[in-house]
Amino acid sequence: MNRPAARRPGTIPALPAAPLAASAGAGATSLAVHVVEVVGAVPPDEANEDAPSGLASAADRLGATELVERLLERLGPDDGLRFTVVCPADGTFAERMRSRGAEVVIVAMPDDPPWHAIQVLVGLIRNRQADVLHAHLPNAHRLAGLAGGITRTPVLSSVQGSQLDMPDLEVHRLIASQLSVVSEASYFHALGLGIAQERISLEPFDAQADEDAMAASLDALGERLRGVAAQAAVAGSRGAAQARALTQPLTPEPVPATTAGAPAVRAVLDELVPGRTRTVVRDR
Repeated sequence: MNRPAARRPGTIPALPAAPLAASAGAGATSLAVHVVEVVGAVPPDEANEDAPSGLASAADRLGATELVERLLERLGPDDGLRFTVVCPADGTFAERMRSRGAEVVIVAMPDDPPWHAIQVLVGLIRNRQADVLHAHLPNAHRLAGLAGGITRTPVLSSVQGSQLDMPDLEVHRLIASQLSVVSEASYFHALGLGIAQERISLEPFDAQADEDAMAASLDALGERLRGVAAQAAVAGSRGAAQARALTQPLTPEPVPATTAGAPAVRAVLDELVPGRTRTVVRDR
């Protein structure tokens, strides 16, 4: 049996989470990172014709749903995270998610995502202002990858098992999604496939592990989700600043050397380098 490792090689450093920590208590829910858990199956004992197993084995389906349940049990607004769960069938799993305070959305999730499912997830992302999509199983990774690409929402996929499946590799290379694996074997398999070390991390998960080990992995996964969302927010703010600099007209007349240059240039520098004053001097 491929047992999860006790260490996490290759974990990318998360960006500072001070603003999230400060949100604990009053107002924590409104300031928390909104994570949409896209779960590609329900537990095997609940599976029916509305929740196809697809490419995932029963063990992977069980591991994915248990990981989501434990994650929602462990983390919440006081930890800087709030959750919405998207799954393919209503039932006891969905009810347990609701009992843990998550909004639950039911949508068909076959291996080839239908247009309706893509529209539903895109609408959810935009209406609920999702910060990061967390996919579980290859069919969910495909759906999250398409919706995340359309809305420019970052995607982290948790991969069960001892190796990456081709769908996970395809989506990763198409949209540059982040990957989290639960075993050391799958971590090194991913590196062997050419996945960049900074885009994959190991968060061991075993439902039979002791509470301390499981808590450490779940906390690390929560940190990874916050880091992915924070990195996307920084990249988005820089991209918006650069776009405004390109669309705003530059001042046509020369300006004195004591000024900071054209308004558009000043605006983008102010946003990209907060707290610093830049002087743009034109050649005479």
